[in-house]
Amino acid sequence: MLNEFGYHVGQWDISRFRERPPQDSFTVFDLEWHLLPDVWPGNAIATKLFTSWLPYDEIDSFLEVGCGAGVTAIIAAMRGCSRVCALDINPAAAETARLNAMRHGVSDKVTALTSDLFSELDEDTTFDLIYWNSPFVEAPAGHDYRSQIDYAAFDSDYKVHGAFFAGLEQHMSKTTRVFLGFSETLGNPQRLQALAAESGFTASVYRKEEIALPADYAGPRASDGEGGGPTSFVYVLYEFRRTAPNA
Repeated sequence: MLNEFGYHVGQWDISRFRERPPQDSFTVFDLEWHLLPDVWPGNAIATKLFTSWLPYDEIDSFLEVGCGAGVTAIIAAMRGCSRVCALDINPAAAETARLNAMRHGVSDKVTALTSDLFSELDEDTTFDLIYWNSPFVEAPAGHDYRSQIDYAAFDSDYKVHGAFFAGLEQHMSKTTRVFLGFSETLGNPQRLQALAAESGFTASVYRKEEIALPADYAGPRASDGEGGGPTSFVYVLYEFRRTAPNA
């Protein structure tokens, strides 16, 4: 069943993004970052949490799907990963990631591509870790994607999530780890795990945190404005493993 509360919050957040003053930079992790139009700033709470939780020290190659401004991919390179690939369906996001890799001195390690999930990767290219901060707000069938930024928030009927799990195996070695950033408050975790199971993956919670709503939060509530509803958002970093690992 569609998470109506999450969908309404997603619409509110997108409206807030469209109404904000134009900006060409942002700050996160004590660093300044480039930002092109129609790209989500990489200083969102979810981005900061998931980026800080990933186990970079245990890997050498890193793939980020839906890289946005490239923050997580570039932090991976700065933390020692020698081969990093950042993918995004939004050409402006891929270009922003390239600019930020240059800005932070890791352009020799980071490749940024405009790609619909894995479409632009060479066949059978594998990585030690595959990560996606997914557009976890499930939108109904026929949702109107007004601009590229909508793809950073919404997934109509979770079709992209299903395609993600279906395409994973081709880019995994026997030891590849798969992580997905999500919100249990705003997304549909039951649907997510069902889609993963269809492609032979099971989820476990790697890290999880509950974040209180900011004092100036003016978005919708689960009770449709009657005074109740969540007082916080729950963010979770899932690790997905093959149900039956390859021999």
